[in-house]
Amino acid sequence: MEWDHGPRAKKSSSTVIKMLERLLKTGFDKDVSIGLINSSVNLNSNEETYATIDISVFNRSTGNIEFVKNGACPTFIKSDKKVETVKAVSFPAGVLDKIDLVVYDKDLKENDIIVMVSDGILESNTEYKNKQKLTYNSFVI
Repeated sequence: MEWDHGPRAKKSSSTVIKMLERLLKTGFDKDVSIGLINSSVNLNSNEETYATIDISVFNRSTGNIEFVKNGACPTFIKSDKKVETVKAVSFPAGVLDKIDLVVYDKDLKENDIIVMVSDGILESNTEYKNKQKLTYNSFVI
């Protein structure tokens, strides 16, 4: 089966990113911004269009990172010899009329590594059948 979702996904992602940037710069709260984006994608789509939202907000003063995931692929946190997975159990923007955001936050340690990937990266690895279960510790948000 041939997939031609790349160009549509890129266009949809670019639109969502521009909308989110404008809303946040205007002073809207992230929850309100994502709700507005969801409504816009939902109302303006004639075809099956959706956008995943994957935001990480890092506070350099406290070392805390906040994850907001809406239908997005897992994020991996490598800490020493352990890898944790942060994944969402929510639908992408535009699928449902209203979304309930769940936020996960974590205090990072020195030398922790955050790896955020797209679904294309996960799907390109043909060695694993269940690509999202590559680690032992998972946090579902």
